[in-house]
Amino acid sequence: MKTIKITVTGGPSGGKTTLIEALQKELGKVVSVVPESASILYRGGFPRIKSRHGLIHAQKAIYYTQKELEDLIYFEHQPQLLVCDRGSMDALAYWPEDPQNFFKLINSTPEKEYSRYDWVVHLDTAGNGNYDTTNPIRTESYSEAEMLNQRILDAWGQHPQRIRINQRKDFLSKMAAAYGVIQAILNGDDLQTIRKTFE
Repeated sequence: MKTIKITVTGGPSGGKTTLIEALQKELGKVVSVVPESASILYRGGFPRIKSRHGLIHAQKAIYYTQKELEDLIYFEHQPQLLVCDRGSMDALAYWPEDPQNFFKLINSTPEKEYSRYDWVVHLDTAGNGNYDTTNPIRTESYSEAEMLNQRILDAWGQHPQRIRINQRKDFLSKMAAAYGVIQAILNGDDLQTIRKTFE
């Protein structure tokens, strides 16, 4: 059986971690998770410097760490569902230069990066009243988070199978919709059916 590879992405405080934890709990061995590379690196002491050079080196490190993690976890487990906490194109939201410079440095193209993922599930940043500031890795203000959310949307805009989960009346409704999307993908539903039901 072919592994279905999904990247769960979106702006800060969108609910990615909560969704992924729910998938692990509910789906068990069906799913393997690729953890977020940025969190691994920053928690491990990689300098978080917001200068041009700091951003460039950080995004290159995140890209290569993520690529190796994706390959390792796939080959070790070959699960039915491989869920990535963020994807390679997220780098463009933080990249300080022309995007083409990023692809040149990593010797890739947007098309190659899109092709790494069968589906993209984008969780919009929470509304201002529900924006979570308790994560010590999260340094963005709400306005910065909104901007990043849009930049991530733009980065994945040409992926052929992207689903966007926007804000709902409450967080549980949003998570229920996001979980429903994953189940629909596992069931083999097509893009238009999923969008009609959940977007």
